[in-house]
Amino acid sequence: MPTTSLTATAPSRTAGLGWWALWPGLAAMALLGSSVAVIDATRTLPAFALQSARYAVAVAAIVVFARIFRVRLVLPRLRDLGWVLGGAATGLVGFNLATIVGTAHAEPAFLGAAVGCIPLVLALAAPLAAGRRPSPRLVVGAVVVSVGAIAVTGWGRADPIGILMGLALVAGEVGLTLFGARALPRMGAWSYSAATCAVAALVFALLSAVTERPDPAALASPAALGAIAYLGAIATALAFVLWFTGVSRMGAAAAGLCAGTAAPAAALIAAALGAPLPSPGAWLGMAAIALGLVIGFAPRRRTRR
Repeated sequence: MPTTSLTATAPSRTAGLGWWALWPGLAAMALLGSSVAVIDATRTLPAFALQSARYAVAVAAIVVFARIFRVRLVLPRLRDLGWVLGGAATGLVGFNLATIVGTAHAEPAFLGAAVGCIPLVLALAAPLAAGRRPSPRLVVGAVVVSVGAIAVTGWGRADPIGILMGLALVAGEVGLTLFGARALPRMGAWSYSAATCAVAALVFALLSAVTERPDPAALASPAALGAIAYLGAIATALAFVLWFTGVSRMGAAAAGLCAGTAAPAAALIAAALGAPLPSPGAWLGMAAIALGLVIGFAPRRRTRR
């Protein structure tokens, strides 16, 4: 991917790009939400082996897609390794470990509500990490989006460990985006996504070998292979490339608003596959998310002196 001169710290990037900047982030969240379509096929699979296979497929898919679209992939240099390892440790390995542990100590709605807070945390953390003051407009939009996302997922119960895991989910996703924002100017979205997925595939393979020692036949059924292929190539490879493309265009703080659309995407896709329709409160939450995006991204009028 050609390197871009836009870094994640540019304060006025959203105003210059307008609504066109939104589509990669929104598409990435829709693809992540689509993972509900295959989740049933993975419930009985060894968790670490599944994640290792998923990220290995993602690396292969990024390489194939890069050849198709004639995108040049670059290897991380020494100065990039910290951002790659940090992103993989927080957003891929840490996020998935927090999900695995959290499901035993918290209701899914609680973990979903925690993830719904990511837009607000990014709107605050990204500029502060760059030594800037948060944009009031983005913060207000992020508050509205986060409230809407929580309305979509609902609010469940959790014990103290579940609460810690919910916080870890937020920290993992924010860490992945912020570490990625530092590496994107040189590596680009494609190369950074491939590098972090490769690290995660190796880490989960080691964890699986030590703790699970799975039977290879468990991952060889048609349903398992299809689920792994979809999760790796679509819900990970394409989603990551689109997400970091959005971060390159908008900056991490503005891109965070798009993260709130993952919950509506998952709810609507699940309903399309036969699950119950979202509740009236969830529909109101979706409307709030749309309002938050308008607050954060609607073009500002320029006044003349």
